[in-house]
Parts: sequence; structure tokens; C-alpha cells
Amino acid sequence: MSMIVRKLSVVVVLLVLVQSAFAQKRPKDKLLDRKVFVITMEEVSDKKKKEEPFEEELSFRTNKMSTVQMRSADRGGFQMGEYAISKVEKLMEDAVYHFQAINRNQKGMSLKWEGKVLVDQIEGKATVSKKGKIKEEYTFSGALKEK
Repeated sequence: MSMIVRKLSVVVVLLVLVQSAFAQKRPKDKLLDRKVFVITMEEVSDKKKKEEPFEEELSFRTNKMSTVQMRSADRGGFQMGEYAISKVEKLMEDAVYHFQAINRNQKGMSLKWEGKVLVDQIEGKATVSKKGKIKEEYTFSGALKEK
């Protein structure tokens, strides 16, 4: 009888721990939330015929980042993905926010963003890959979209 009670109590404890682990949500980001940046993306390539630089919009909202151009079927169909502030550093009176984000598409490709924001300026790089193999690389820079 005590063996059954012991096993049952272990199962209950495990269920409580698993449930609490899934119940914890990442706190909402207040640094980039509701900001939209207009950027210029430029392909990084050794090819002679490079893609022309193009304008893009990065929107940050509720711990998710979305794009306009890269979301289109022509550019890969990347869906909204999660982002996180990876580091905050002080630069004189201002703060520099380093972020990372990943957007994925239905073809198994991922678009990884690494960038930093200083006041209303943004810059960084974006890498499109599939199964760890880099397909395209971009650098980007821009500014906060004016309302």
C-alpha cells in the first residue's frame, strides 16, 4: 500500500512541475514593443550579379517580429517569429539594445536576425538558411518609421 502511495505522490509532483514549467511565459518586451523600423537590406555575396538593395519594414509587437518584403512569396514567405533582447549596454546617455529573432517558412527555411537599436536607428544582419546551410545573407540599416 505504501509503495502505491509513494508512486502516486511522485507522479503528482511531476505533473505539477511540468505544468508550472509550461505555464511560465516570457515577460513582454517593453523596449522594442510596438516599434516599426524602415530599413534597407543589402545582399552580402561574392556573386557578380547581386540583388539590388530593397526597402523592408521590421515590426516588433508582443515578443514577435514580422516583416513586409520577406513575408511575400517571392522573398521566401517567412512568417512572424519570436524575438528577444539579448543584451542591453549603455553608450553615454543612451542604451543600445541587441536583439535576435527567427522567422520560419513552410519550406523548412529560417531567417535569423541579429541587430542592435540605438535610439531611433537600427542595424544588423539577416541570414537565410536551411538545415544549417546558409542560402542568403543580408546587412540592414534604417530608422524608426515616422508616424
